[in-house]
Amino acid sequence: MEKLEYSIIWQKQNRLTDLDFADDIAMVAEEKNVCQEMTTKLEEQSTQVGLNISREKKKAMGITQCSLPQPIAVTQGNIEYIERFTFVGNVIFSNGDVEADINTRLAKAAAVFLRLDNLWRSSLISLKIKLDLYTSLIVSTAIRQQNLEEYS
Repeated sequence: MEKLEYSIIWQKQNRLTDLDFADDIAMVAEEKNVCQEMTTKLEEQSTQVGLNISREKKKAMGITQCSLPQPIAVTQGNIEYIERFTFVGNVIFSNGDVEADINTRLAKAAAVFLRLDNLWRSSLISLKIKLDLYTSLIVSTAIRQQNLEEYS
């Protein structure tokens, strides 16, 4: 997919078309009609090399305050629209709300902290090691990896 409109502006001059992780792909576009075009192109190119888009895993989500956009069609039928999507551990909502994602991350960090209660109470482990573990296990669970440098 090389068309310029198959992307969004990201970091001033760069353009982003998709996010890939393992066997998942999240395609991004600013215009509704471009999503259909991108999906059709992906399906065509995948078929040429013997790959199929999974019937069970295909989902669509528009991050907008407006009503649902036009359905996106593939050979197997329309792609289901969803309100909530988890991608690489991040919870994304169609209305752009990030509060649930933040709460999820904080709850995971709290759970990790509580599971290490014996470690925190131990007099055999130095404060330096406890702080290093706290930063690497608890803080990294609560915040995105790319922001860790701000807290070091």
